[in-house]
Amino acid sequence: MNDLPEALTGLHDATLASVEFDWRERRCTFLFQGGPGEGLQHEFSIVFNDVTKLTIPSERPWGPSLSLLEVDSVDTGRYVLVMQSGDEIWISARQEPIRVLGNE
Repeated sequence: MNDLPEALTGLHDATLASVEFDWRERRCTFLFQGGPGEGLQHEFSIVFNDVTKLTIPSERPWGPSLSLLEVDSVDTGRYVLVMQSGDEIWISARQEPIRVLGNE
């Protein structure tokens, strides 16, 4: 695995509320209700721009959960968000993701 961008660090146990994909802009926004990480106790988003691929299963092989288990950078611009439900959300983007805090 490659190094994670700063925006994707410290997300273990963050609660995923929704995923929005803007087709025209090729922008994907993951909205989190908060998490235990420093500075993440309130709503925040992770935004991916110039998205080329997005896969979002919701099969829940380990049972229902809204929490994030881990995030990995598989290759440059290719990431996997592993949910505590066992689902793996895959995203490929040509730009590094950014984190936006709820009050920004």
